Amino acid sequence: MPLSEDPDIVTLPPDQPFFETVYTPSPLVIVGTREADGADDLAPKHMAIPLGWSEYFGFVCTPRHSTYRNVKRTGEFTVTYPRPDNVLDASLAAGPRDREGDKPSLEGIETTEADAVDAPVVADAYAVLECRLDRVVGGFGENELVAGEIVGKHVHADAYRAADEEPEAVFERAPVLTYFYPDRFASVDEARSFPFPEGFDR
Repeated sequence: MPLSEDPDIVTLPPDQPFFETVYTPSPLVIVGTREADGADDLAPKHMAIPLGWSEYFGFVCTPRHSTYRNVKRTGEFTVTYPRPDNVLDASLAAGPRDREGDKPSLEGIETTEADAVDAPVVADAYAVLECRLDRVVGGFGENELVAGEIVGKHVHADAYRAADEEPEAVFERAPVLTYFYPDRFASVDEARSFPFPEGFDR
């Protein structure tokens, strides 16, 4: 039976956005860049992923945003993974700009500086990446994929997963922030082992 004939399935019309009709989990990160005048710029992103198994990371952005223009100009950015308790930082980073082009809400976010790139990092994160721009790939409607090479990696001690440690202990002391577009988030403090088939190899 085709999906469209299944009474338990809602088949969407072509003009109805898929991701606005079903909750799907994503990471929520804050991308840090440097403005032309030297000021910090921070912006939350949920379309953000590792690009393969090597040292590359990418996020989706639009040329309309300062984050995109800053990365193109400086060739650098940071990726902060905020804690669930600090979800307000992601909210403040999404604040609007004023008539002068400034984002006053960023004053409420405590930051520190990256080591390998000239860009801000949100304080008290459980993980941080420092990246140099590798390429920008267009053609996704109005959006483009910003891909960076990872040149610095930092993990907070309480989120660090040692090889001989039970994963449950890590989740318990350092819950993971998960975003459900368009308007929900969750704190993940427990997880189950995935049932990989025998002989599985990535």
